[in-house]
Amino acid sequence: MANAKIDTSDGFKKAVSDSDIEARIAEHCTKHGIDPLTAVKNFAVLARRQALKRFLAHVELFKMTLDVPGDIAEFGVFRGLGLFTWANLLESYCIGDRTKVVWGFDNWQGFTGFAEQDSVPLADAGKTVGGFNPARFHQEVLDAIGIFDADRFIPFKPRIKLIDGNIEDTVAKFAHDNPGVRFSLVHLDCDLYKPTRAILQALWDKVTRGGVVIFDEYAIADWPGETAAVDEFLADKPNVRLQTFSWTNVPGAYLVKP
Repeated sequence: MANAKIDTSDGFKKAVSDSDIEARIAEHCTKHGIDPLTAVKNFAVLARRQALKRFLAHVELFKMTLDVPGDIAEFGVFRGLGLFTWANLLESYCIGDRTKVVWGFDNWQGFTGFAEQDSVPLADAGKTVGGFNPARFHQEVLDAIGIFDADRFIPFKPRIKLIDGNIEDTVAKFAHDNPGVRFSLVHLDCDLYKPTRAILQALWDKVTRGGVVIFDEYAIADWPGETAAVDEFLADKPNVRLQTFSWTNVPGAYLVKP
């Protein structure tokens, strides 16, 4: 439907049909008295295929890095989906490695401006100043980290560390202040040209050979800025190949550093 309303309230772009399905899931839970804890325990019953495919893609990408040294970086924490995916996978696959952590970067303000490469604002996609503002989720994420820590094998050793502030500034400072840190996996979910460019410039040399870099919105028409930043950065790196999974469109692309 050309004029169908797009819902982005939870951070995902959904058409009316998607929202209708989610409304049916909510009604199903109400009808059968399914409380949140039961829903979590039986996630395969209620999870939508798009969300499940995204999760499975992240599992596959994470497994590519199991023998690669270095931490994980999540750029664009929002409500913590990627952040906690990586943290839980570390607890599942790398329980003996207590030095490996997930760094989460976010300004907790949403979009503060756009570069020319980002094209025109697009309200239906949430691409407006203040769009995808996660401020209301900041405390929610902090509380979830507390629950996650209490459930870990070694609770006193942090797995998640948050870096608050404008990513274009914080990533450069982080790289300068942490010369010994390396990354096995970097997930870019900032959508825009300037932060994507800043991340690649600051962290490329810190990505271990064999490490994975993920671009959530690469080649997505609504988000040309991320694509432009990636293409510009890789222009003088012909041996770096962007890849996708044939069975899902999320992420838009990933690479394995040669």
